[in-house]
Amino acid sequence: MTEKSAIFAELLFKSRRDLFGFIYSLVQNLPDAEDVYQDTALVLWQKFDEFTLGTNFSAWAMRVAHLRVLKHADAKRKQRLYFSDGLLDSIAEVFQREAAGDGNRRAEALASCMEKLSEKERRLVTRCYAPDRNYAEIAHAEGRTIGAVYQAINRIRKALFACVERSMALESR
Repeated sequence: MTEKSAIFAELLFKSRRDLFGFIYSLVQNLPDAEDVYQDTALVLWQKFDEFTLGTNFSAWAMRVAHLRVLKHADAKRKQRLYFSDGLLDSIAEVFQREAAGDGNRRAEALASCMEKLSEKERRLVTRCYAPDRNYAEIAHAEGRTIGAVYQAINRIRKALFACVERSMALESR
């Protein structure tokens, strides 16, 4: 094993749990997450010469994984309903911030903000972020169109984001 491959293997090994968790959170399907993880690992190896040793490997790997998830979602979009690119970008941003260290405070703020939602809004969030979600069934159960469900989730997500940001800003003072 060359020194380059040994360094790569060690960095990938150390970041594997966070990287896989990040990918799984975006694709919400174990087989797809495993495929994207393998694809990401291959791309990371192919582009390892572009990585600057001493910088944050996990952050770099998550950026690469984010792009691989978007490519994977594009390929699957015709078969199933997936998160929009904007939502994937938002989730990726949150995970990258967590990797930088403020994840616990942010998670606590999110939990507090979730409590401020109405029961109906919390139920919709829970349904839409469940691993076995089916937007057509959710829309039917809610008596809405799929588009209306997407709009409601987008509105709730923006409200939660603003609430978390306010909480984090107040905590920083």
